[in-house]
Amino acid sequence: MLNPLARPGPAPADAAPDGPADDDLATLLLIRHVELALLRLFGEGRVSGTTHTCLGQEYVPVALAPLLRADDMVFSNHRGHGHYLALTGDADGLLAEVMGRQGAVCGGVGGSQHLYTDGFLSTGVQGESLPVAVGAALRRSRTGDGALALAFVGDGTWGEGAVYEALNMAALWHLPLVVVVEHNGIAQSTPTRLQMAGTVRARAEAFGAAHHHSAETRPGALRAELQPLLARVRAGGGPLVVELDVPRLGPHSKGDDTRGAEELAALHDRDWYAARAGASPGRFAAWDARQAALVDRLVAEVSARPPSDGRARASRTGSAPAVVPAPAVVDAAAVVDGTPPRRERVAENLNRALHGLMESDPSVHLLGEDVSDPYGGAFKVTRGLSTRFGDRVRSTPLSEGAITGVGAGLALAGDRAVVEMMFGDFVTLAFDQLVNFAAKSVSMYGRRVPVPLLVRCPVGGRRGYGPTHSQSPQKHLLGVPDLDLYELSPFHDAVPLVRHALTTGTPSVLFEDKVLYTERRYADGVVDDVLGYRLDGGPLGTAVVGPAGVEEVDAVLIAPGGLARRAVDAARLLLLEDELCCRLLVPVQLHPLDADRLAELCAGAGSVVVVEDGTPGAGWGTEVAHALHTRLWSELRAPVRVLSAADAVVPAAPHLEDEVFLQAEDIRRAVRASVQHGEERSR
Repeated sequence: MLNPLARPGPAPADAAPDGPADDDLATLLLIRHVELALLRLFGEGRVSGTTHTCLGQEYVPVALAPLLRADDMVFSNHRGHGHYLALTGDADGLLAEVMGRQGAVCGGVGGSQHLYTDGFLSTGVQGESLPVAVGAALRRSRTGDGALALAFVGDGTWGEGAVYEALNMAALWHLPLVVVVEHNGIAQSTPTRLQMAGTVRARAEAFGAAHHHSAETRPGALRAELQPLLARVRAGGGPLVVELDVPRLGPHSKGDDTRGAEELAALHDRDWYAARAGASPGRFAAWDARQAALVDRLVAEVSARPPSDGRARASRTGSAPAVVPAPAVVDAAAVVDGTPPRRERVAENLNRALHGLMESDPSVHLLGEDVSDPYGGAFKVTRGLSTRFGDRVRSTPLSEGAITGVGAGLALAGDRAVVEMMFGDFVTLAFDQLVNFAAKSVSMYGRRVPVPLLVRCPVGGRRGYGPTHSQSPQKHLLGVPDLDLYELSPFHDAVPLVRHALTTGTPSVLFEDKVLYTERRYADGVVDDVLGYRLDGGPLGTAVVGPAGVEEVDAVLIAPGGLARRAVDAARLLLLEDELCCRLLVPVQLHPLDADRLAELCAGAGSVVVVEDGTPGAGWGTEVAHALHTRLWSELRAPVRVLSAADAVVPAAPHLEDEVFLQAEDIRRAVRASVQHGEERSR
């Protein structure tokens, strides 16, 4: 956990500390010499990559550290070494991390910009952590014990839309969030005045957030300014934006400084280092020499260590990384108003799953646009949830990126979150939070960090919603490490599915074809009068569909859940009219794909056809085809065929929409052609 009082060790014999002022000086100089050492190491070619030093800005986290509690959560950015050192005192772990040596706080995986320890997290994407901090603040607001979330950002970050989405929600929900803006006047190499219209104050106040501005560089004086402001946030006063005018003495990263000598000289005149040196020369010189020598010793000692192995160093507090516990087991048949109908609709099943999940686990939150009663979501999947579970169900602003970030923040803070995209097309607005934050956070800190987050995406067309509300974007999220993808089907029960997705600790996306919502689920192993099904491997296994008692088939057809109905219709036509026996496979998990088991289920069939509703190229179908070719090449009589939607946007007019999406007859023809091709090759 955070250690606000962490200090680097005893004072020199001739300069014993006499109170907080000397404690501050020790930490200030520790940060200064670590940053100088890193720049020197880069210059000598002894470390690689990038580093963003906080030279000149060290006093900000030093002032704040004693005001923070162990149960607060702090989010830092690319320029976060000083934040980390002021809060933990862990110069050894930081140097080892940047140098890629054993003892690294994140095993060398995170590097300079991605640091993680109990209660502290930094990430390298501008603005990304603010929605996550809102989620952590939301979690803390529910405990009512005064804990808060604090996020450091720079002035350049105010060009990111995530900042405003996050502030809007923090103010709307009156959350204990503190945003510390280190305003150094330059965004990488461009002066802020050329990038930002208006002021930080006006932007904060536009959302109703409190604002405080200071140019104070003395840690004690700045701390005195901020103490009552943070106390107000802890007492329920709502979000606070603290804007601090700070001098950035170093380059953006290593040597990329375009500022002139006169400007840099003016900044050095404001440097706390010179001011403190002039105020007490003897004491300052003793501390300065001691901390410089300490860092030199650390650099030499860390340099001599073996390379890091990618695993985070053991926690300084001895605590293990958090583990996501499974929610209490509930009867899958338990529903709000009695036993579910034997052939319930897919939307009803999903609604029942969410009710059961939130009833059994009070840590689950549901966020989304218009999800509260009486509306209950665009497709009524969340109907009744806000009535039963109060503010654990929140209708949010139209801020897909921030909603996803808030969900990730809740997950990191110890809760679980389900986020609904009103339409799956909008998941592209949340791409950064899903891919760069939620998924990467699971492993980029050198340990397994649980992020129990489920993002629900209504996808697909055939509803007349037009180009921006009808896409199937699954392929855009395929292959992302630590991001699981599922697709709802009429064969699979959503009750165990959503429960499973929130117990793995891995963020996940559930794709839900909109046409399925009103259709009834298959039950009791029966599809129709000629076809039956079973779930291979249990409730989350692949649905295996075919004529009862038939083992030998002419072809295997593989389809995700959204295409299951059309694939069933095609299989029926193939059997009754073409006398071709087809086995249909419908996996519920798209990624990671259990390719070995899928290949086993295709064994004995010389022809395989994979269908999907996405556009051609680099899609799920091609991934499946590649996996099967590498495993079954000696058995296949014909190449695996991949059938997809047209290479076009989805039109609104129904007759044009039909031309884009696969129909049962298209699937039937493809299977027939594949079988014929295989027969011709085997002659």
